[in-house]
Amino acid sequence: AYVVSVRAPRRHAHGADRLCRAFPGGGGRAAAAGIDRLAHDALADFVDAFEQAFGRDGRV
Repeated sequence: AYVVSVRAPRRHAHGADRLCRAFPGGGGRAAAAGIDRLAHDALADFVDAFEQAFGRDGRV
């Protein structure tokens, strides 16, 4: 399993919590959140969700 840490961009400092809570073991604050144990087979789903939330380059 992976440990994931997400920091939302400063100019768009929200959504990290929503993204992480979509996965088991995820939570945190709007600007900074994480996932304790992201399953290996969930990595592609996480990357897709991240790109939808923050854009492909993570800059929104």
